[in-house]
Amino acid sequence: MKIDLQAVLMEGVKAHQRGDLSTAASRYQRILSVAPGHADANHLLGLVLFQAEKPNEAEQLIRKAISIDDKVALYHANLGRVLKSLNQDAAAVSAFRGAVQLSPEDAVLHADLASALIGTGDADGARARAHLALELSPDLAEAHLNLGLALQELHGPTDSEADKHLKRALKLKPELAGTYLALGVACHEGGDIAGAISHYEQAISLNPNFVEAHTNLGNIYRLANNFDAATRHYRLALDIRDDIADIWGNLGVTLQEQGDIDAALEAYDRGIALDIDDPEIRRNRGMARLAAGQFDEGWRDYRYRWQTQRFKDLTREWSAPEWGGERQKGALILVHAEQGLGDTIQFSRYLKVLHDRGFRVDFECPNVLQPLFKGAPYLKSLIAPGDTVPKIDFHVPLLNLAGLLAPDFFNEAYATPYLTAPKSAANKWRQISEHWPGGKRVGIAWRGNPDHVRDSVRSPGLDAFAPLFDMNNVVLISLQKDNAADELARLSSQQRVVDPTEDINNFGDTAGLMMQLDAVISCDSAPLHLAGAMGCRTFAVLPHVAEWRWGLAGETTPWYPSMTLLRQPVFGDWESVFTRLCQELKNL
Repeated sequence: MKIDLQAVLMEGVKAHQRGDLSTAASRYQRILSVAPGHADANHLLGLVLFQAEKPNEAEQLIRKAISIDDKVALYHANLGRVLKSLNQDAAAVSAFRGAVQLSPEDAVLHADLASALIGTGDADGARARAHLALELSPDLAEAHLNLGLALQELHGPTDSEADKHLKRALKLKPELAGTYLALGVACHEGGDIAGAISHYEQAISLNPNFVEAHTNLGNIYRLANNFDAATRHYRLALDIRDDIADIWGNLGVTLQEQGDIDAALEAYDRGIALDIDDPEIRRNRGMARLAAGQFDEGWRDYRYRWQTQRFKDLTREWSAPEWGGERQKGALILVHAEQGLGDTIQFSRYLKVLHDRGFRVDFECPNVLQPLFKGAPYLKSLIAPGDTVPKIDFHVPLLNLAGLLAPDFFNEAYATPYLTAPKSAANKWRQISEHWPGGKRVGIAWRGNPDHVRDSVRSPGLDAFAPLFDMNNVVLISLQKDNAADELARLSSQQRVVDPTEDINNFGDTAGLMMQLDAVISCDSAPLHLAGAMGCRTFAVLPHVAEWRWGLAGETTPWYPSMTLLRQPVFGDWESVFTRLCQELKNL
């Protein structure tokens, strides 16, 4: 029986308009059963499928409609919207350009094109299109939003002109979730964390499937050490889209911070499966593997650090190739320090290993560390940063040595102590210490590098040491530099802490001071590593989840046999750590 295609089409359109997608789909399918080349029916059925969250099927039908009739702007526009939902921004740009060409006076199409251009990274092109949209329709909220986003990309999230357009978009159309996301980014960048959280949550209330908003909330909560909330939002984002490597990587970091290494490794693996060479994820997986004792795999992953942005900025041009483990007796190899002072002290143990394998070794390290290595028989020469590098056969970053010299990773032949104080420094501090009060002398350091991303977690601060201040027969000696005198000056006169740090000029001095001590107590810092490298009786006060080098559990470390690791039993619990320390000091 012949059917009235136009009548059936109108039935479908009316059902479509009232939100009855099932009825609409059945009418469009009826048309296509007898007229598969019906352009409108293909397009509208594609639109129904798009609204039913079946974008791949929608794309096929809308493309078919365009192949039948490529002169309808709306077909191209809806194809662009489908492609944008599939994160195919470059293809969406092409579709929207086709729509604009057919309907150049349609402001909405120009705004859509601007949105797609932002997705491709063409912020300047997006700005031009958004301006054109606003010339055609000055109160088009989407155009203000996309102009604001483009300006954020061009001038930074806190750009005042971007803010003006975003707030205009919000006033015109408060239900635009993307506006809240952009304003949240601006707040976050400007340090208004509460404002950022509020905007991201509003974006999610309008669009519960807003991946970027969930991800950004996860990032905020992770940096605030609210790991449960961070994990929840990352997993919500991944429930919506599980094909974004960065989210898996951030989830891995968060799980690692909670001590769930197995789950962290699984998250890293998922991220790497999506982007095998992502340097941040590979680096972070390396540290997780090292924490778990998977040294061979861990060191391989950790070498990806040189592809991250931070390390790219440290990369230098060398006149010789990077050493990759080759045996070449008599070759001159330059080992260069690359990270913090503590890392340099920890991994300097491998310099002697290189020497014993037949290499001549030059060592480039910060000036404050050089007194520790002057006259070392395993070094040909010491080089200060910025000095001219002599002709060499190889260069190698210091922390690469652990992986390259794996058989000697914890070789007893290279056990501590592997550093000692210069004689002049030892004599200097022997004389200074004669004026200290009597009792057990205990050096303390309460903060690490303030620029370290985990410093707030790993540094207890001076107040945490309060249980030790008035212990009988214990004299606390400050090892803390960097304006520590101001902190110590706030202590009461009854709290006995000797501050000799004005006489500390370098780590040779610190080593000489440590030789006069009965013990050292320190957070994860350069003094902690120095005490361990010298074989001093040392207590490391560590957060609940410490850095990879301290492993996942236990009170001993193969890095430093003279060191006892005291870990927080739960996150943030320094009180338990220092209660235990009091007992340890009584037993010294």
